[in-house]
Amino acid sequence: MRDALTDVRNKLAYDEAMKQEQWGIDNGLTDIGIIMIDLNYLKKINDNYGHEKGNISLKVLCNVVCNTFKRSPVFRIGGDEFVVILRGDDFESRDILVKSFDQQLEALEGDPTLQPWEKVSAALGLAVYDERLDSNITSVFKRADAAMYEKKKAMKAARQA
Repeated sequence: MRDALTDVRNKLAYDEAMKQEQWGIDNGLTDIGIIMIDLNYLKKINDNYGHEKGNISLKVLCNVVCNTFKRSPVFRIGGDEFVVILRGDDFESRDILVKSFDQQLEALEGDPTLQPWEKVSAALGLAVYDERLDSNITSVFKRADAAMYEKKKAMKAARQA
Protein backbone atom coordinates (compact mmCIF):
# COMPACT_ATOMS: atom_id res chain seq x y z
CA MET A 1 0.00 0.00 0.00
CA ARG A 2 3.10 2.27 0.06
CA ASP A 3 5.24 3.50 -2.81
CA ALA A 4 8.78 2.22 -2.28
CA LEU A 5 10.48 5.38 -3.61
CA THR A 6 8.46 8.16 -2.02
CA ASP A 7 6.85 6.34 0.93
CA VAL A 8 3.42 7.80 0.17
CA ARG A 9 0.44 5.63 -0.58
CA ASN A 10 0.55 3.71 -3.87
CA LYS A 11 -1.95 3.04 -6.66
CA LEU A 12 -3.52 0.11 -4.81
CA ALA A 13 -4.16 2.33 -1.77
CA TYR A 14 -5.55 5.00 -4.11
CA ASP A 15 -8.00 2.53 -5.65
CA GLU A 16 -9.22 1.58 -2.17
CA ALA A 17 -9.52 5.23 -1.13
CA MET A 18 -11.56 6.01 -4.23
CA LYS A 19 -14.02 3.28 -3.25
CA GLN A 20 -14.37 4.94 0.15
CA GLU A 21 -14.86 8.36 -1.47
CA GLN A 22 -17.57 6.91 -3.70
CA TRP A 23 -19.26 5.48 -0.62
CA GLY A 24 -19.11 8.98 0.88
CA ILE A 25 -20.75 10.51 -2.19
CA ASP A 26 -23.42 7.81 -2.16
CA ASN A 27 -24.13 8.69 1.47
CA GLY A 28 -24.24 12.46 1.12
CA LEU A 29 -20.65 13.37 2.06
CA THR A 30 -19.91 15.74 -0.78
CA ASP A 31 -17.05 17.93 0.51
CA ILE A 32 -14.61 16.07 -1.71
CA GLY A 33 -11.80 17.48 -3.78
CA ILE A 34 -9.15 15.81 -5.87
CA ILE A 35 -5.83 17.25 -6.93
CA MET A 36 -3.84 15.72 -9.74
CA ILE A 37 -0.14 16.64 -9.94
CA ASP A 38 2.28 15.72 -12.72
CA LEU A 39 6.03 16.30 -12.52
CA ASN A 40 7.34 18.17 -15.55
CA TYR A 41 10.54 17.17 -17.37
CA LEU A 42 11.11 13.79 -15.71
CA LYS A 43 12.16 12.20 -19.01
CA LYS A 44 14.55 15.08 -19.69
CA ILE A 45 16.06 14.77 -16.19
CA ASN A 46 16.43 11.00 -16.57
CA ASP A 47 17.99 11.37 -20.03
CA ASN A 48 20.40 14.15 -19.06
CA TYR A 49 21.35 13.26 -15.48
CA GLY A 50 20.28 9.64 -14.95
CA HIS A 51 17.38 7.88 -13.28
CA GLU A 52 18.85 8.38 -9.81
CA LYS A 53 18.51 12.15 -10.28
CA GLY A 54 15.00 11.64 -11.64
CA ASN A 55 14.19 9.77 -8.45
CA ILE A 56 15.47 12.76 -6.47
CA SER A 57 13.12 15.02 -8.46
CA LEU A 58 10.20 12.77 -7.58
CA LYS A 59 11.14 12.85 -3.89
CA VAL A 60 11.51 16.64 -3.89
CA LEU A 61 8.10 17.07 -5.50
CA CYS A 62 6.56 14.55 -3.13
CA ASN A 63 7.94 16.47 -0.14
CA VAL A 64 6.38 19.70 -1.41
CA VAL A 65 3.05 17.94 -1.98
CA CYS A 66 3.05 16.29 1.46
CA ASN A 67 4.16 19.45 3.27
CA THR A 68 1.49 21.52 1.51
CA PHE A 69 -1.47 19.17 1.86
CA LYS A 70 -0.64 17.95 5.36
CA ARG A 71 -4.11 16.80 6.35
CA SER A 72 -4.93 14.83 3.21
CA PRO A 73 -3.78 11.50 1.85
CA VAL A 74 -1.20 11.66 -0.97
CA PHE A 75 -0.84 8.88 -3.52
CA ARG A 76 1.74 8.16 -6.20
CA ILE A 77 -0.43 6.59 -8.89
CA GLY A 78 2.05 6.52 -11.75
CA GLY A 79 5.66 7.22 -12.61
CA ASP A 80 5.44 11.00 -12.21
CA GLU A 81 1.81 11.41 -11.14
CA PHE A 82 0.51 12.16 -7.68
CA VAL A 83 -3.05 12.50 -6.40
CA VAL A 84 -4.25 14.25 -3.27
CA ILE A 85 -7.72 13.57 -1.91
CA LEU A 86 -8.60 16.78 -0.12
CA ARG A 87 -10.20 16.43 3.26
CA GLY A 88 -11.20 18.63 6.17
CA ASP A 89 -9.13 21.78 6.60
CA ASP A 90 -7.21 21.08 3.39
CA PHE A 91 -10.52 20.96 1.50
CA GLU A 92 -11.65 24.21 3.08
CA SER A 93 -8.28 25.93 2.43
CA ARG A 94 -7.71 24.42 -1.02
CA ASP A 95 -7.25 27.69 -2.92
CA ILE A 96 -4.69 28.99 -0.41
CA LEU A 97 -2.86 25.66 -0.42
CA VAL A 98 -2.72 25.48 -4.22
CA LYS A 99 -1.24 28.98 -4.26
CA SER A 100 1.29 27.96 -1.61
CA PHE A 101 2.21 24.88 -3.65
CA ASP A 102 2.88 27.02 -6.74
CA GLN A 103 4.93 29.50 -4.69
CA GLN A 104 7.06 26.72 -3.21
CA LEU A 105 7.84 25.38 -6.69
CA GLU A 106 8.71 28.89 -7.89
CA ALA A 107 11.07 29.27 -4.94
CA LEU A 108 12.79 25.98 -5.78
CA GLU A 109 13.10 26.97 -9.43
CA GLY A 110 14.71 30.27 -8.51
CA ASP A 111 17.12 28.87 -5.91
CA PRO A 112 20.65 29.11 -7.38
CA THR A 113 22.04 26.68 -4.80
CA LEU A 114 19.96 23.77 -6.09
CA GLN A 115 20.89 21.27 -8.79
CA PRO A 116 18.71 21.15 -11.94
CA TRP A 117 16.92 17.98 -10.78
CA GLU A 118 16.05 19.66 -7.46
CA LYS A 119 14.35 22.60 -9.19
CA VAL A 120 11.16 20.69 -9.79
CA SER A 121 8.30 21.94 -11.92
CA ALA A 122 4.83 20.43 -11.83
CA ALA A 123 1.35 21.00 -13.17
CA LEU A 124 -1.56 20.83 -10.74
CA GLY A 125 -5.23 20.34 -11.50
CA LEU A 126 -8.01 20.61 -8.94
CA ALA A 127 -11.63 19.47 -9.10
CA VAL A 128 -14.28 19.57 -6.40
CA TYR A 129 -17.30 17.29 -6.37
CA ASP A 130 -20.28 19.00 -7.99
CA GLU A 131 -23.52 17.05 -8.09
CA ARG A 132 -24.48 18.83 -11.33
CA LEU A 133 -21.32 17.60 -13.07
CA ASP A 134 -20.31 14.42 -11.28
CA SER A 135 -22.20 11.17 -11.05
CA ASN A 136 -19.28 9.47 -9.30
CA ILE A 137 -15.81 10.02 -7.86
CA THR A 138 -14.18 8.97 -11.14
CA SER A 139 -15.76 11.98 -12.78
CA VAL A 140 -14.13 14.27 -10.20
CA PHE A 141 -10.76 12.62 -10.88
CA LYS A 142 -11.19 13.03 -14.65
CA ARG A 143 -11.94 16.73 -14.23
CA ALA A 144 -8.86 17.17 -11.99
CA ASP A 145 -6.77 15.32 -14.57
CA ALA A 146 -8.13 17.50 -17.40
CA ALA A 147 -7.40 20.65 -15.35
CA MET A 148 -3.84 19.41 -14.76
CA TYR A 149 -3.30 18.90 -18.50
CA GLU A 150 -4.68 22.39 -19.21
CA LYS A 151 -2.19 23.80 -16.68
CA LYS A 152 0.60 21.78 -18.31
CA LYS A 153 -0.32 23.21 -21.73
CA ALA A 154 -0.41 26.74 -20.32
CA MET A 155 3.00 26.25 -18.69
CA LYS A 156 4.44 24.98 -21.97
CA ALA A 157 2.97 27.95 -23.87
CA ALA A 158 4.42 30.38 -21.32
CA ARG A 159 7.90 28.84 -21.75
CA GLN A 160 7.69 29.20 -25.51
CA ALA A 161 6.51 32.83 -25.39
